[in-house]
Amino acid sequence: MNNNKSFIYILTFSLLLLTSETSLFAQTAKLHVDVGVNHFYKNRYMEAYKEFKQALEVDPNYAEAYYYLGRLYKAQGFTKEAIVEFQLAVRLKPDYLAAKRELEELTKSYESDINQQIRNQGRETFKNTQFLSMTADEAESRARQAINQNKTDEAIRYYTIITKERPNDASSHKMLGFLNFKTNRFTDSLESYKKAAKLSPTDPEIPYAIGLIYMKTKSPEKAETYFKNAIKLNSKMVKAHFALGEAYEAQAKLDDAVFQFRKCLELNPNLKEAKGKLDYMVGKQSYNYYTRGSYFYQRGEYDKALPLLSMAKSHGSLTADQKRQTEEMLNASQYWVNKQQAEKRVSDERAQVMSQANIGRSISPLDVSNNPNSYIGKAVEWEGDVEFINENRGKLSICVNGNSKYDAETNMDYCFIVNLPKSVKEDHRISGYSSISVKGKITKVEKIYYDGVGYSSRKQPIVEAAEITFRREDYDDSPLVLRF
Repeated sequence: MNNNKSFIYILTFSLLLLTSETSLFAQTAKLHVDVGVNHFYKNRYMEAYKEFKQALEVDPNYAEAYYYLGRLYKAQGFTKEAIVEFQLAVRLKPDYLAAKRELEELTKSYESDINQQIRNQGRETFKNTQFLSMTADEAESRARQAINQNKTDEAIRYYTIITKERPNDASSHKMLGFLNFKTNRFTDSLESYKKAAKLSPTDPEIPYAIGLIYMKTKSPEKAETYFKNAIKLNSKMVKAHFALGEAYEAQAKLDDAVFQFRKCLELNPNLKEAKGKLDYMVGKQSYNYYTRGSYFYQRGEYDKALPLLSMAKSHGSLTADQKRQTEEMLNASQYWVNKQQAEKRVSDERAQVMSQANIGRSISPLDVSNNPNSYIGKAVEWEGDVEFINENRGKLSICVNGNSKYDAETNMDYCFIVNLPKSVKEDHRISGYSSISVKGKITKVEKIYYDGVGYSSRKQPIVEAAEITFRREDYDDSPLVLRF
């Protein structure tokens, strides 16, 4: 009894495991089909084919994979192969209405053509015999006739004979490349054009044609390279400039695309296609500049916002409200950029003053008083004791005695004024009991007024501080260093 129960448990567990695995396979196969369908509707047939095949590797009985393989073959004109896939889908899933409809439609079409195919078979065998014994000159004559009659497939067969007979004839390879391109045989077309390129490396039409193949196969970055090569060989090749613009557009390189479409109009002002492209691109580009400029403006990065907003304005194609907003943001950005640039100039100048101040240490306030014109604008590094501090609108003006041997109340020849360019926080080290060292620039000379003493006998130097250090001997604190 226990053995029977154990067997039942094992059997049940195995069935559950099998069901779980089957479900997992179905989900994985479905995922491949879903991805493949996305590729299919975007005309990426090779990628779609790989996904449908991978789905069948996971689950060989997944009817939907056969159905979409059938649709893929049908879209590419492979009727016989499509019928086989639809038959497999219906065999696995008899109630698959969509697959049954596709199968019935293709079968009728195929059967209606079968009689014609049989009639053609005899003619085709005869033609093949003729092809094998045909000379290159005869093939060329017949190829021209086939092209005039719009029989492209027949012309391809003739040119295949020509290129075998004349392997070093660049024009034949080039024509075969063109005919294959015309019938969407892009791999064969590329092979022919590359052979032609080796035989005729200075022909701009060949890299241009190769670029078109890469555009058709969704590889604009490769197309870009070949269009550029064509332009190097012929800078006035309008169609190459236009194609290069489209390659840039496909890669979202809007500035480069606009440049190429404008180049087209320089070479041919009547090219409507280039004008239409340019109008569209300029409008798209203008809005792109507007949104990016607005983004940087909101972040306070005015130096980045300014050029983008300027280009948005110059390109036009904005709504009235967007134009107004652009103008407002432009003016504000310009104000802040100017302010930042002015502050940077002052900061750079003060940094230069600090680096040069050591050179002016030998200059004394008395030297400046005696010969001010020689020293105004010079950088100096001076030390001394604070005599008094005045404040005007939060900015400090400090009178300093640069020579402790002399009493400032009786001799102000070694005194100078230090102006701080910015307001500073209160600090007990900024005091009339402090000593300072200052790096700064002499801006002018004027008489100093000492309360209770009067004016100095001569004009004394006024220094704008770039860096100042305050020290108080009666405090254990470290010195206060201020840089501006």
